[in-house]
Amino acid sequence: MRMTAAEVSRATGGRLAGSPGVVITGATVDSRRLRPGDLFVALPGERRDGHEFVAGALSVAAAALVRLGVELPPPPADRALIAVDDPLAAFHRLATAERERRSWRIAGITGSVGKTTTKEFLAHLLAARWVCGASAGNRNSTLGLPAELLSQPENVEVFVAEMGMSRAGELDVLGRIVRPDVVLYTRLAPTHTEFLKDMDAIIEAKAELLQHLRPGGVLVLNADDPAQERFSSAAAGRVVRYGRPDAAVRAERLEDLGLGGTRFDLVIGEARHPVTLQPPGAHQVENLVAAAAAAWVLGVDPGAIATEAGELRAAPRRGRLLHIGDGIELVDDSYNASPLAVGRMLELLRRAPGRRVAVLGEMYELGERATGAHAEAGRQAAASCDLLIAVGHRDARTLAASAREAGLDPAAVYHADDAEAAATLLKRVLRTGDVVLVKGSRGVGLDRAVDALVGEEAA
Repeated sequence: MRMTAAEVSRATGGRLAGSPGVVITGATVDSRRLRPGDLFVALPGERRDGHEFVAGALSVAAAALVRLGVELPPPPADRALIAVDDPLAAFHRLATAERERRSWRIAGITGSVGKTTTKEFLAHLLAARWVCGASAGNRNSTLGLPAELLSQPENVEVFVAEMGMSRAGELDVLGRIVRPDVVLYTRLAPTHTEFLKDMDAIIEAKAELLQHLRPGGVLVLNADDPAQERFSSAAAGRVVRYGRPDAAVRAERLEDLGLGGTRFDLVIGEARHPVTLQPPGAHQVENLVAAAAAAWVLGVDPGAIATEAGELRAAPRRGRLLHIGDGIELVDDSYNASPLAVGRMLELLRRAPGRRVAVLGEMYELGERATGAHAEAGRQAAASCDLLIAVGHRDARTLAASAREAGLDPAAVYHADDAEAAATLLKRVLRTGDVVLVKGSRGVGLDRAVDALVGEEAA
C-alpha cells in the first residue's frame, strides 16, 4: 500500500482532517503493532474501543481511520484523521482495492490443522522463483489478513494468504477481499465446535471460499480427506489433488527418522525426487506435500521444490525441535491445539527414544465436545508418554484423570494451573535424555513455559 491520506479519504468516502499529503504504507487494527507510515483503524474491541488509542497511535501512525461522530482531538500537523460511517467496512474496501491494484497472484490456504506451517512452507518454496509475501504468524482473520494485504512491500510478486475462521461467514468475507488464484485446503477436522456445531457445519463454512476462486484458478485438495470430496464439484476451476497414491502430488517410500524428520520420494506429476524433511512427524510430510502441490500449479519446477524442501524448518512454536542441555530435546508446538493436532503430536512422541514427557494444555473453543475431547487426549497420552503434565483450570483435570484411568502411573501424572506452574514442575522433574512435547491452545500460554526452560532467544 502506498497512498496519501487524501487518496484513502476518497477511496473510503471519508471526511479528512489534518494533512492530506501524508503517505500511508500499511495498516493495522492493533495499536501495539504500529509502524511509521501505518493507518491505524479504530474498532471496538471486547474490552476497549480503539478510538481510546487514536491520540497515542498518531505519535507513530501516519493516519487513523475512525468513526464519524466520535469526538477526537485534532491530529498533529503531519498526521491525518479519516472519519467514515463504518471503519471496518472501509478497512475491508481498502484491502479489496489493494488486492485489485496489485499484479500479484495469491494462494489462499485454509483448513482445520496445518494452515500456518503449510503457509510458511509454501512461501519458502515460492521464494525460490519470485519475490514472495505472506501473512505473518497466524494473521488470518477478518482483521489480521486485510492488514497484512495492505502492508506488503511494493515489489511483492506472489502472496500467500492464510485464511482462518471460527464462525460461519468469515471465509466469505475474506474470499471477497482476497479472491485467490489458488485455493489450498489442509485437512479438515472438528475445531471451533463452540461456534460450529458439527463437522457438516465446518465443511459448509470452509466451502464459502470456493465461490471466490478467480476465473482460471486452481483448487488444491487433500485427497486423503473425505470431507473435501464435495469441494471439487463446487469449484469452477481446475482441481489438483495431493496425498494418496493416485494423487498428482504425493510422498512415497517414507522412512521415519523419528525426531530427525522423514526421508521419502516426492512425486509431482511425472517427476520423482528424494527429499529429507527436517521437521519431524507424518503430519509435516502432509504439510509439505500440500505446499508442493500449490507451488507446482503456480509454476515452480518440481526439482526446485524438492531442493528447497530439504531446507525447511518448522515455524516457531509449530513443532520446532529444541535442544535444551543435558541431552534433553523439546518439541515446541505450543502455539495452538485441537484434538486432531494433539493426537498427531502424541503419536510422534510415542515413537521417540528415552523418557517421554508430555506437557498438554487445554484445548479451547470446543464447546460441548470439550470434556470428551480432553478425556480422549488423556487416553492417547497414556499410550504415548511416561510422564504427563496437564495444564489449565478445568478440562486439564479431565485430561489428567483420563490418563490415570487409561493406565498411566498416577505418580507420573501432574496438574498445573498455568504455564508458570508447569515450568516450575518441569524444572523439578526433567532429567538427562528426556524428550518433551509442549502443546496447548494459545490462551494457555505454554510458550512461556518453553521460554522459561530454554530462553526466549532459543525458542
